[in-house]
Amino acid sequence: MTRKTTWANADGLNVGFGPNYPERQDYAVMTQEGTDMKVAKLTITYQSTLGSSGAVIPIPAGSVVRSVYMKTRVNWAGLTSLAFGDAGSTGGFITASQGAAANLTTAASPIVAGGAYAIATGTSATAPKAYTTATNLYFTIVGTPTAGESDVYVEFA
Repeated sequence: MTRKTTWANADGLNVGFGPNYPERQDYAVMTQEGTDMKVAKLTITYQSTLGSSGAVIPIPAGSVVRSVYMKTRVNWAGLTSLAFGDAGSTGGFITASQGAAANLTTAASPIVAGGAYAIATGTSATAPKAYTTATNLYFTIVGTPTAGESDVYVEFA
């Protein structure tokens, strides 16, 4: 993580001042006891580095993503949209229309995946997305946000 301003003292110690902007958030994986199900959680803010080289959730080869949803903790402002997916479809789980600025509020939260990889139309069961090779899931953003914070949850086995 970087600081807005740094200073090196006489001993060569770098001291940081100003806001601590998160460049890459770490994700956490929780395992459900007695099953092979895992839930990965990633928190992003308006200061996060997004895209395929930014904050990602790595999915191991041979995994099946069963569900994805996002909870907004702080209302987003200054952006057009936020989508969540993979290299094959950047809005494969959460589409840009679902992640439009008007929907990225605590009042509209949570957003349940509605992209091409999500729930099959007319059914109550998900159409799980299988990954035969390891891949990263990530956010794609349009616009320049000035505020906002969300958690995305990915359930996979």
